[in-house]
Amino acid sequence: MRLLGIERPSSADVMTLGNAACGAAAVLVVMSYAGRPVHELTHSGVRLVVILLMVGTIFDVLDGRFARRSGGSRLGPVLDSLADALSFGLAPAALLAEVAISGASRAGHVAVFAGFVLYVCGALLRLADFSSCRQGDTRFTGLPSPLAAVMLLSLALLTANTAVIAVGMGVVGLMMISRLSYPLQRGPVVGMAVVGWVFGFAGTLGVYDVRIFAVFVLLLVGLVMPLMPRLRPHFRHAT
Repeated sequence: MRLLGIERPSSADVMTLGNAACGAAAVLVVMSYAGRPVHELTHSGVRLVVILLMVGTIFDVLDGRFARRSGGSRLGPVLDSLADALSFGLAPAALLAEVAISGASRAGHVAVFAGFVLYVCGALLRLADFSSCRQGDTRFTGLPSPLAAVMLLSLALLTANTAVIAVGMGVVGLMMISRLSYPLQRGPVVGMAVVGWVFGFAGTLGVYDVRIFAVFVLLLVGLVMPLMPRLRPHFRHAT
């Protein structure tokens, strides 16, 4: 059934659009800080972007639940990838780039641009590979884009150093298209994600020093999780 000349969106698609709206709002927040002192962005802007993208992850989870319940629509797979590209690709990379280029030298600008491009392209390739080649695949190879965004947001909470951010964006971008194995997002991993979301949200709101959690996240996602499929036999992984 058509609605205004397009395929009628399902309830799952509405959730996906919620994710996209959070990503778009996050980009708008970053743009609003352009030209302003970097301490203003790192003090309040970063936390607002983190909150928006954390809300986006809720919509990202809900769209899958709704799709399994209602069957979804033909728009679903493409729309989901586009929303993820915005929320977990462009938005966190734009935030890091805006933080890093303030006061940077010409070489610093080039480095940030290179890291930005590597991250965004890595996210696009990761999402395109998953949607076109791995639908229904029970194995996960490469850093999932939501976790990549979490790593970048954690980095934004920790530092405004141009070199660190440029290298960080590039490395995380390459991790998304690497052969690193990550545990399936089910069972104990889902429980870890829920607990992490709660602690992350509390820290972002100022309940405790969120930088402690940011360091923990970088270590967990960057070092511990890739080892899980090897250390725990019940985590199946790609070979």
